[in-house]
Amino acid sequence: MKTYTHGKMCLNIHDDGRLTVAQNGADKDKLPESNRPPFKLKISGGQAIELRESGFALDSVSENDNGIMLEYVSEKYGLKVECKLDFVRGTGVIAQTNKVTNISDKTVKLTRFSSAFVEGIAHDPCLPWYDNESMRVHICHNKWQGEAQWQSFKPYEIGLYPASTHPWERASFSIGTSGSWSTANFYPLAVIEDGAHGVSWFMETEGSHNWNIKFTTYGGYSEPSFSLEAQSASENNGGWYYDLKPGEEYTTERAFWGFVEGNFDDAVREMIKFKRIDASAHFENDIPVIFNVYMDCIWGSPSPEKLLPLIDRARDAGCEYFIIDGGWSRTEGADHGIGDWIPRDMYKEMPLEEIVKRINAAGMKAGIWTELDSVTANAYGYSKLGKDALLKRYDSVIGDWSAFYNFKCEAVREYLAKRVDELYNMGFRYIKNDYNKSTGIGSDNNANGSCAQGNIENANAFYSFIDELREKYPDLVIENCGSGALRDDNKALRRFEVQSTSDQELYLNNVSIASGSMTVMPPEKAGMWAYPYPAHFEVRENFAPDEDYIRSMADGRETVFNMVSAMCGVIFLSGRLDTCDDYNFELVRRGVEQYKKIRGYIKQSLPVYPCGRCRINEKRNYAYGLLCGKRLLLGVWNINCEDKHFELDLSKYVNSGKVVSDYYADGTLTYTLKEDKLVVDFEKKSTAMFLEIELA
Repeated sequence: MKTYTHGKMCLNIHDDGRLTVAQNGADKDKLPESNRPPFKLKISGGQAIELRESGFALDSVSENDNGIMLEYVSEKYGLKVECKLDFVRGTGVIAQTNKVTNISDKTVKLTRFSSAFVEGIAHDPCLPWYDNESMRVHICHNKWQGEAQWQSFKPYEIGLYPASTHPWERASFSIGTSGSWSTANFYPLAVIEDGAHGVSWFMETEGSHNWNIKFTTYGGYSEPSFSLEAQSASENNGGWYYDLKPGEEYTTERAFWGFVEGNFDDAVREMIKFKRIDASAHFENDIPVIFNVYMDCIWGSPSPEKLLPLIDRARDAGCEYFIIDGGWSRTEGADHGIGDWIPRDMYKEMPLEEIVKRINAAGMKAGIWTELDSVTANAYGYSKLGKDALLKRYDSVIGDWSAFYNFKCEAVREYLAKRVDELYNMGFRYIKNDYNKSTGIGSDNNANGSCAQGNIENANAFYSFIDELREKYPDLVIENCGSGALRDDNKALRRFEVQSTSDQELYLNNVSIASGSMTVMPPEKAGMWAYPYPAHFEVRENFAPDEDYIRSMADGRETVFNMVSAMCGVIFLSGRLDTCDDYNFELVRRGVEQYKKIRGYIKQSLPVYPCGRCRINEKRNYAYGLLCGKRLLLGVWNINCEDKHFELDLSKYVNSGKVVSDYYADGTLTYTLKEDKLVVDFEKKSTAMFLEIELA
């Protein structure tokens, strides 16, 4: 047996090929027995190939600068698997990638090949996992306008419990997504908190396609074991299979796993550290303040007469980017649509280039919305780029009123690259790239094998296109949006400077989404909407503040609430600032000013949750923030709560030596910070404040 250490982990590679993981100093002899390698592989019609004489055998173990490589060979099936475990320095994270090679002279049909399989979670011969009352499974639900919502369960509450003494007994529970909206149902991260041993395990997978994380218990009462598996390549994920020809290789998506000493909060902070290290795109300098004309503003109907007043107000508020969202483009021969990315005729009197000049003259950089994956049926790109330009399934184009470009098609890549060139040459230095539909299980006109493999190949081709844009235009900021955060797995996240966290329109709901988003992405990438003088969707065409509206906004509470909700991430400012009264506008300007004072700390900070997580629609007093060395950035909210007195225990973060160095609020609350307790009295409901606390 060979033993390696990473962080608090001890990895034991047994002579028979087993990988067991435990805390440093744990008794190696007490770890569970298993016939399973650190991956699951199946071929058509068979069971998972295990570690045995007729299955896989460990062929070699080698070290490199980043970690270890395990090589397994199955002579019977003619397969070789390389299991690459990269130790991410500065974190407790292991990044795992598996590659299988067909070393036989026959084609092998793969039906399952997992990215990672880790067994022995919460293992203790004296306290089996099913008797561990402090064990919790944490999963993150994701939906349109309701992203980043964590729930916690005891194992038996999700069907994981033993019921027999038979060692072959097993039970499983899965989370996952089918389609190219990779985070439409769940975020691909699972955390298992083992309070009895003071450890939290985690596993995440990446890739904008079908995926699955599976919790499995083995062995009943007699040989209890708990495992986690991450997979994209599985027959259970949209019917995936792959015909692996002689000499051919297939590589899985990466999975990230490990454990930390601590609780759920410590586990997600460890993953934030990893994602910072792993990112290939990030803001080089200060995080900018971004104004976008879409949400609760002009709702995708830009025109010179609407844009020019907003440009002036965004400048006066202190914004640094100004983004023209949807509605600016037309398709060939039509008044509107997507896919061709030609400016609409409304810009004839004032061309788009002139509006860019107005934005630049106001001291801001110009940005524009695209949806590069999508194309409407009346667009040039739909019919004129060749038979392979669109994703298809069973010989039919995928989609109804709009379809999907095939990024493995060179004609598509060349066409879209030219359109981006034109936008860049106009002066745009920011692209908000959206993704508003899912392909379903996938496409079969651009893949080896199944439709599910088509999803994988097209997603990888799309990201290679983004990588090419980055290399060509290093000063071009690209935002990732997927109807909010419905495509924000790490394969996407790492490639973009900023990620939309939601399309949420109701400001009271943003606190829950913002705080939850900090558990799955670095805060300096988390784009948070703030729309302090909103034109709601129902009145978007005829918005004009009447007396009732002006009266409802007069005290500034809603404005401050909006600003505070965005100040721990990247501010996406919106709303009808061109109609805003002087008092509210000054609150916006002050909020931006306050944000610019603290934004330098955000890139080095980690999220803290002094009163746990906040569910959407929950009426409560709440606080969360960012801890950066000796500085705590803290947002505090009354979310439509009748109880206006709030006492917050900050003993985990502050001591007797601290001072509030800055403070932003609307004047309708009072607070005291004494010893390790923050006491807030809200005069009215739906009020917020932001504190910058210097610690000793």
